[in-house]
Amino acid sequence: MKNMHEGEIYYNIKYINNPSSLSSDFLPREMVISFRKDLIATTLKAPFGNSGISSIINPKEHIYDTYLNLLSFKYYCEGTPRDMQPGFSSMEGIIFSETGRKSVICGFNCRQVRVTLPGSKTTRYIWYTNDINVVQPNRLTPYSEIDGVLMDFFYIMGKAEMQFTADEVFAREIPDKVFEQKQNYKKVNRSFLDSIIQKMMAF
Repeated sequence: MKNMHEGEIYYNIKYINNPSSLSSDFLPREMVISFRKDLIATTLKAPFGNSGISSIINPKEHIYDTYLNLLSFKYYCEGTPRDMQPGFSSMEGIIFSETGRKSVICGFNCRQVRVTLPGSKTTRYIWYTNDINVVQPNRLTPYSEIDGVLMDFFYIMGKAEMQFTADEVFAREIPDKVFEQKQNYKKVNRSFLDSIIQKMMAF
């Protein structure tokens, strides 16, 4: 498993803050990241309908897309290697500092990082590993400065805060189609998709 360059990571989701009128049981409970060297596909699905948020990074094809399924609506926006994925405007200006602490998650050696958000008095921590060989694994996310695969971390989308903890890691072949641009989505700009994602999390 060490230094694997292709596979999938499954994360459990815990809601630290849920501004939605829906119970957490009706919100996304799992995220899956599929990877192959510098190719990354992330899927965050709600347990009802076909709703969810996904992203595809395929540098060779210049694909840095974010997709949103919301019931019968299907939107996407194109990004660049330097962009932050829509939905994360609440995490802009994030600051990191290594703590020196180490742990093991799913059999992988991990390092702890202290995370500070502008205007927040809460100290948060994340864990990442260098034992999984993915090129720039955190592109399009607020953690782009972290050169390692995240194993325990959080996302803040609007007023919603979610904790992601790696539960299972599989070394397996990922089909090419997983990293290809999706079809039949309406193209929108980043600010529009950002507002829709935040509204969805607070529905």
